Amino acid sequence: MLSLHSFFQTLFQAIPAIGVKAFRQMYLHGAMLTTGCMVISVVAFSMACFGGSGENAFAAGAQVQTGEEKPGYGLGAALLGEGPRDGLGGQRTNAEAFGDGAMLEDWLARSKQPEPETYGRSAGQRTGKTEESCEKGSILIGDVLKEDTMMKLESEQAVRERVGQAQKEIRVQQVADAARQAKEEVQRKEEEARRAALRIPYSEADYQVMLQIVQAEAGGCDSRGKILVANVIMNRVRSSEFPDDITSVVYEKSQFSPVSNGSINRVQVTKDTIECVNRALDGEDYSQGALYFMNRSASYDGNVRWFDGSLSFLFSHGGHEFFK
Repeated sequence: MLSLHSFFQTLFQAIPAIGVKAFRQMYLHGAMLTTGCMVISVVAFSMACFGGSGENAFAAGAQVQTGEEKPGYGLGAALLGEGPRDGLGGQRTNAEAFGDGAMLEDWLARSKQPEPETYGRSAGQRTGKTEESCEKGSILIGDVLKEDTMMKLESEQAVRERVGQAQKEIRVQQVADAARQAKEEVQRKEEEARRAALRIPYSEADYQVMLQIVQAEAGGCDSRGKILVANVIMNRVRSSEFPDDITSVVYEKSQFSPVSNGSINRVQVTKDTIECVNRALDGEDYSQGALYFMNRSASYDGNVRWFDGSLSFLFSHGGHEFFK
C-alpha cells in the first residue's frame, strides 16, 4: 500500500511539470511557425510589389501562357517543395535550395534588379517627361520673371514720372514764391520810401503840441480818426501855404477851435492818442493830401459855407469831413 501510494503521489506531482513542459514546446513550435509565416508573407509581398514593373508582370503572364519555364520556377512552389528540378541534372530541388538559403538570396538579388530593357525604357520615358516638365517649368518661371520685371520697370517709370512732376511743381512754386517775395520786397521798399517822404522834422515841443491838438480835436474818435487829424497837420507843414513846423501850424490864428477856446491846454492825452501820433509821424497816412477838416454839426454856419464853397470835398470819417 505504501508503494502504491508513493507511485500515485509521484504521478500527480509529475503531471503539472509534464503539462508545463508540453506547453513550452507548443509555444516554441507556434512561435517558429508564426515566424516562418511572417517570412513567407514578407518575401511574397516583396515579389508582388518590387519584383518588376507592369511590363514585367505582363511578360511573366506571357511566359506562363506560352509554357516557358525559368530556373526558380516560383517561390510558392519552392516553399512547398513542388518546383521542378533545375536544368543541370536535378542536383537539388527548389525546396532544398530554399532550405539552405541559396535560392532565396539569388531570388532577392534578381528581384531587386529590373530587366535592362524595361528599366531603360522606363528611365528614358521618365527622363523625357522630366526634361519636358523642366522645360515647361523654365518657360513658366521665365514668363513670371519677365512679367515681374516689366511690372517693376513700369512702377519705377511711374515713380520717376511722379518725382519729375513733383519736382516741376516744386520749381514752379519756388519761382512763384520768389516772384511773390520780390514783389513784396518792392512794395515794402516803396512803402518805406513813401513814408520817408511823408516824415517831417519836429522838436520835442512840436511833439507835445501834436499830442494835445489830436487829443482835443479827435479824442472821441477811433485810431484812424486820430491819425487823420495828425496827417492834416503834417500836410500843412509840408505845404507852402502854411508854416513850416507843427507848433506854428497849430497856433496859426483862427485855424483850430481848441486853440481859440483854450481847451487844448486842458486835455489829458491818452495812450491811444500817443500811439496814433507816433504812427502818423512815422509816415502812416490815410488823408489823401487833405489840408482841412471840420465837424459840420459843431461848426459855425459861416465856416460851413466857406468849406462847401471854397474847398474840394474828399471823404468823411468819424464825424469829420476832409477837404483839400
